[in-house]
Amino acid sequence: MTVRSRPWLLDAPIGLVIALVSIGTARVQATVVRQINPTMGPPWMQPRFRQHQVPFPPGVDLHEPYTWAAVVWSVLLGFGIAIRRVRPLVGYSITVIATTGYLAAGLPFGPVLLGPAIGLLALATRMPVRQWLPWGALLLPMIWAGFVGGDYAGLADPNFWTAIILGPPLIMVPALIATIRRIRSQESRRAHELELRRVAYQERLRIARDVHDLIGHSLSVINMQAGVALYVLDKDAAPAEDDHRVEESLQAIRSTSKNALDELRATLAVFRGEGTEPDTTGERAPVSGLARLSELVDTFRAAGRIVSVQVDGDLDDLPGPVDNAAYRVLQEALTNVARHAGDATATVLIARSAERLIIQVTDDGRRSSRAGSRADPQQPQGSGLIGMRERARAVGGDVTAGPRPEGGFSVRAEFPLRPSETAS
Repeated sequence: MTVRSRPWLLDAPIGLVIALVSIGTARVQATVVRQINPTMGPPWMQPRFRQHQVPFPPGVDLHEPYTWAAVVWSVLLGFGIAIRRVRPLVGYSITVIATTGYLAAGLPFGPVLLGPAIGLLALATRMPVRQWLPWGALLLPMIWAGFVGGDYAGLADPNFWTAIILGPPLIMVPALIATIRRIRSQESRRAHELELRRVAYQERLRIARDVHDLIGHSLSVINMQAGVALYVLDKDAAPAEDDHRVEESLQAIRSTSKNALDELRATLAVFRGEGTEPDTTGERAPVSGLARLSELVDTFRAAGRIVSVQVDGDLDDLPGPVDNAAYRVLQEALTNVARHAGDATATVLIARSAERLIIQVTDDGRRSSRAGSRADPQQPQGSGLIGMRERARAVGGDVTAGPRPEGGFSVRAEFPLRPSETAS
């Protein structure tokens, strides 16, 4: 049995301490009154109003009933505090009733007011403001009980109005603080949940981009290689040459499909046991990078495409996220050339400076009978350009694309490089 499972184990001692202090306070007041005037009893024992007290006959023990009244109400107060978290509304009501009786008996204001404050605090931690605040109205008659023995039921006492105006708000301070903390905690929890959803969405979006890029690229290459093989088998050429070119195309298909499957397994590993947590750092080891530039270009060249490459700058120490994004953008741009521009010549320009990395892919726009056209309505448009822009923006870059005035198409991507990321 722990405090967490039995909250009254902590609240009962608190109630006991407040009850004992309240009893002690009442006893001190009774003792002081008896020493000053042994025949002057507490106000609730007087037959007249408080300011017109009449001495009791000598020999009457005024101290004992005064103390017993404090004991009864203080014990009831402690019980209300002890059950405040088990039965918040019942506990608060008991503390208000006990405090009202305590004060109406002429016992002094003081630690007894902690009881309703603690009881109201329990309500505030479990109820919205609109539900617990009306219960604070019970504090008004409770405060009034401390003055009810005066003239005109205490209304003529100048301290009455001060107590009525300031008392309830001061007693509700702990409850108001608890409400503010609870609201902030709820807002923080909602913000955390929204952040988790955002991270999960970004992770799904990243996986979708990876799958689109590697599958789209690989299937495009396979399609090109299969087209070459079929074209060679159909045309009239020397058998030996035919066999050689068909073998090269089939080998390329085999290699490309194997690489695609390997990368697909790595990408989808996030759905297995070792990859259930979303990547929130952005530093996941990239599946690919510009170190595979030659391999990527050779894949297209093996399919009969003409690709020229010019690199200006060192590409070895690029930040991982930028390296991966740049490779995927380049891969998608070349795939679009092969898919839409047919036998067009592709030119790749890569320039790296201290501040940024620039990649530009252009084609001359030439077509063959086997190529589709970007303007062809029968060709699916896909989401290649959208995916390229998303990848670039994820690392602070951007992609612009459009037709060239002299013919063909151009894709330009820029990625910022921070010195702290590129330093070796």
